Amino acid sequence: MNWNPLSKRKRRLERLAEPEATRTTADEIDQMPRDGSSGRKVYRRILRELSRDGNPEQNLASFVTTRMDQHAGRLALECIGKNLINSAEYPQTEQIHQRIVRMTADLFHAGRSGENGFIGTTTVGSSEAIMLGLLAHKWNWRNRYRQTPQASPKDQPYLVIGTHAHACFTKFARYFDVAVKWIPLQPGQLSITAEQVRAVIETRISDDPQVMKECGFTQEEAGERKVGELVMAIGCVLGSTYSGSLDDVAGIDRILTQGNWDIPIHVDAASGGFVLPFTQPHLEWDFRLPHVQSINVSNHKYGLVYAGLGTLVFRHGGIVPDDLLVDVPYLSGEMRSFSLNFSRPSNSVAMQYHAFLTLGKAGYRRVMRECLATARFVADRLAAMPQTQQYFELVSNPDEMPVVAFRLQRTPGRLTLDALAEALKRKGWIVPVYRLPANVEEVEVMRVVVKPEFTRSRAKTFLNDLAAAVRELTSEAPRTVAAQALDAFRNVCAASGPATERDGAC
Repeated sequence: MNWNPLSKRKRRLERLAEPEATRTTADEIDQMPRDGSSGRKVYRRILRELSRDGNPEQNLASFVTTRMDQHAGRLALECIGKNLINSAEYPQTEQIHQRIVRMTADLFHAGRSGENGFIGTTTVGSSEAIMLGLLAHKWNWRNRYRQTPQASPKDQPYLVIGTHAHACFTKFARYFDVAVKWIPLQPGQLSITAEQVRAVIETRISDDPQVMKECGFTQEEAGERKVGELVMAIGCVLGSTYSGSLDDVAGIDRILTQGNWDIPIHVDAASGGFVLPFTQPHLEWDFRLPHVQSINVSNHKYGLVYAGLGTLVFRHGGIVPDDLLVDVPYLSGEMRSFSLNFSRPSNSVAMQYHAFLTLGKAGYRRVMRECLATARFVADRLAAMPQTQQYFELVSNPDEMPVVAFRLQRTPGRLTLDALAEALKRKGWIVPVYRLPANVEEVEVMRVVVKPEFTRSRAKTFLNDLAAAVRELTSEAPRTVAAQALDAFRNVCAASGPATERDGAC
């Protein structure tokens, strides 16, 4: 091949003359090329670019499943071309879809399906499921309360939820024009209690400045009415993103019954919905409680399927107003749709069915209990290792959810959680650091999510790396530039895989 240094120099000058926004590295292309390339070549280019990402199996920040067996992967490829919305064209896929909903509803003690029984659907993750569930409750509140004598044209629907709720609750309120009564956390209490909910709904509207201002009531208009009359739903979280904490759903249900309140509970069981039925089967948080009207779960978390799949289940079909069901006449057969999304591949449904049939209840029970055992192992080692025991304080309960969240009790030397996260990142570990929500925002934590792929062996490696990072950060002498460069080189070798090692590059 002829090589002309002048041509190379010309190309370099042309590249430098490009606008800054269009310059890319050798792997990056941010404009559609004039001509295409071979699929194999493009595949290798994209794979090379993606190698800069972190290792999913060392990502301790995410609850999302990162590993399934090879049969599930093959099944996903076989089904990826089927659009789940086309139930008439793919009737067997729709049958499998309904089986998944039934199996999930069974875990939540939903009773029978059919007339006056539960209904449900899969969704694109829990965010869509939460929004659909709350939309149904908003419609029902509007239809119910605007027909009562004490209702006012100024009434607005309110959602009661803790400040530790997932961001999609904020999105729902903003996108669908719903006001929120936020229940703040308290020091040492990372979930909401029944008494906190009682205090909100039993307060007179005239004594609540937020509601008075947002609804524009006068004292005379508010009268003796209570805030609970404006509440369209109470949201409860089973497995908080911050710490894995569990809201007191049974207690909240009890105070609603005692106060004769007709307010539905929506349970966000995104993280806990596939854990608690197998680890704490006697804990009542689901449809065994009369005020629980809807539950969502993230199948792509502890349902053990790749992102993104969620499921929404209602106690009975009457909860979903007909106004929210949309007829779709332009697909084969008659169909009514209840979703925010429309077209989506059916591979997630096939993979979930595969996981349910492969593991069964006994398999899920074994996996979830092992996750809890590993979480407890990590928490106990943090409290026992000489390098770490004097620095960290646990703020989560790994006996309830496989989440280990901890804070620093003191910060000697250069030890901060941010510095620790950066040191762990050099070892390939992705561990988040964040502050807790309003009212406890002074507490900064690091969180480790234990998933099935985070085995006991991986946990030991992580703990050893963490202890080494703590030793380094609490020592007086900072790490040398050479040591940091060596770590970076090792990470490149690890990302490159066995082929690089065989070539002798590492």
